[in-house]
Amino acid sequence: MKRTLIVSFALFLAAFAIPLLAAGQPSGIGDTTPSPSEQSPPIPPDTVPPSPGEPSPLLPETPISTGAESLGADDIIPILYEGSVLNIPLRDYLYGAVTAEMPALYPEEALKAQAVAIRTLVCYASEHPYHGEALLCSDWECCLAFAPIEENKASWGNEYDTYASYVRAAVDNTDGEIITYLDEPIEAMFFSASPGGRTRSAAEVWGAEVPYLQSVDSPFDVDFPGGPHGHGVGMSQFGARQLALDGLTYREILRWYYTGVEITGEEPAGLVPAGS
Repeated sequence: MKRTLIVSFALFLAAFAIPLLAAGQPSGIGDTTPSPSEQSPPIPPDTVPPSPGEPSPLLPETPISTGAESLGADDIIPILYEGSVLNIPLRDYLYGAVTAEMPALYPEEALKAQAVAIRTLVCYASEHPYHGEALLCSDWECCLAFAPIEENKASWGNEYDTYASYVRAAVDNTDGEIITYLDEPIEAMFFSASPGGRTRSAAEVWGAEVPYLQSVDSPFDVDFPGGPHGHGVGMSQFGARQLALDGLTYREILRWYYTGVEITGEEPAGLVPAGS
C-alpha cells in the first residue's frame, strides 16, 4: 500500500508530504490489528499499573477550551466501506470505528480517549481528506478499521448489549470534543503498543517534525501480550488502558500522549451511564 500522510499546521509555511509506508510496520493512521481476536489479546494477570501515589508528569486538569469547531454527531460524513462510499452520521461512524479499533472491555476512560482521537481524525480529514471521494476508508492498513457496531452481534452473543453500551457511552459522553493544537484539529495517530516503553516521534518515523507527535514515556507497553505493535506514533492504546486503570481521565491520557494539545469542545450536558 502506498500513499502519503499530509500534516498541516498554522505555524508551518508549507505542508509536508510524508510516506506512510514505514519499513516493517503497517501504515494505517490507527495502526492496530485487523480482527477482534487480535485486537483483544489476553491481558497478563501480573500487568499492574503504577501506584496511584506515584507522581504524574501531567499538569493539573484544565478546563476545556472553545477554539476549533467539531463536527456534529448527526453530521453526515463519507467513508469508503467495502469498496463503496458510505454516507453515515458521525455518531454511528464513531460507534463502529471505536469498536473496531479498541477492545470494548478496555476501561471507560481509555474508550473515551479513543473516541476523542477518532473524532479528531475525522475533523482533521474534513480539511485534509485521505481519499478523493471520502474522508477516510475502513481499511486498517490505510486509515481506520470500521464496521457498523451491529455487526458484532454474532461475535459478542449475549454480551452484545453490554459491550455496545460501553462504546456508545464513550462516544456520547465525549460528544463534540476534539484534540487541537494552535486551535486546529490534530492528526491524532494511535497504535497498539510501543515495544520499547516509549512512543516514537513523527520525525523519527516519517521524517517530518510534528510538534504534538513527540516521543513520550509509555512504560506499561513492555507488558503488552503480543501481536503487532504498530508505528509507535501518538497514543498507545495499551498505554491508555493502563493509565486509565491508574485513575487518569481521558483528557489526561490524551495530554500524556499528544504534546502541547488542548481538548476543545463542550462537555455533554447529560452523561450516559456505561453499561446501561
